Amino acid sequence: MLEVAIVGAGEIGGMLAHLLARRGTARSIRLIDETAGSAEGQALDIAEAGAIDGFATRVIGSTELMDAAGADVVVVADRRGGGEWTGEDAVAILRRLARSAPHAFIVCAGALQRELVERGVRELQIPRERIVGSAPEALVAAARAIVALEL
Repeated sequence: MLEVAIVGAGEIGGMLAHLLARRGTARSIRLIDETAGSAEGQALDIAEAGAIDGFATRVIGSTELMDAAGADVVVVADRRGGGEWTGEDAVAILRRLARSAPHAFIVCAGALQRELVERGVRELQIPRERIVGSAPEALVAAARAIVALEL
């Protein structure tokens, strides 16, 4: 099973973490957000929902981007209270992810992240096969496709 890291505990990141946990598509999910306590709190809420929703996926929260190391799939989502990753901040995050998780499949999950995918390929030399962009509505389909490929 997959190890998934989600960078950003905003609405997209939190929804995706909960959905992946409920569907049992990942062995563990690491929800990462720089806002102290937000990813940890959201991960705890999702983990506690497991007793009600009937899932046992391990969900942990962190403020450290390095916790994405070793993940099979890394999703760049949205910051808690800060919106989607865009511009130079987004490229800096992507650069760090490309170094810490060099073999991970990267999903840029946001309507505004088209430029991030382009810059990741062009400037950071991330292979096109390893990075995709997705509007929030299509994110679930992309996650299913990634899991299906891995299985």
